[in-house]
Amino acid sequence: MREENGTASTCTKCGGSRFNNWNRCMDCRNARGKLRNARLRANGGTHTSTEWRALLAQSPKCVECGRAWEEIPPRPDPRYKSVWTKGHKLPVYHGGANDISNIQAECYQCNFGKNAGSLKRGDGKC
Repeated sequence: MREENGTASTCTKCGGSRFNNWNRCMDCRNARGKLRNARLRANGGTHTSTEWRALLAQSPKCVECGRAWEEIPPRPDPRYKSVWTKGHKLPVYHGGANDISNIQAECYQCNFGKNAGSLKRGDGKC
């Protein structure tokens, strides 16, 4: 079980108790990852790391909030060194492809904020 403020907690989605450094239990994280990968395959499109780096080089700031990369605070998890993320113009959830033409450079706060909103749809998926 995950210890939170001295008390054990369980996953609100599945009742599981296998946690690591994330807010969701490991089983729900794995299920959500598999679902996302299936959507990416079904929606099609790919891009290379070279294409992503070229796009990032042309993007001095977050396309969502307009802040320069230097203005964005470091990510809370020290394992991630950059403040930018790959954002999908048309979300994968809504059929967006993983092609470079559907990718934009976003700060982690904007990107994660969009993802948090999509989790509130009530579709019961991890």
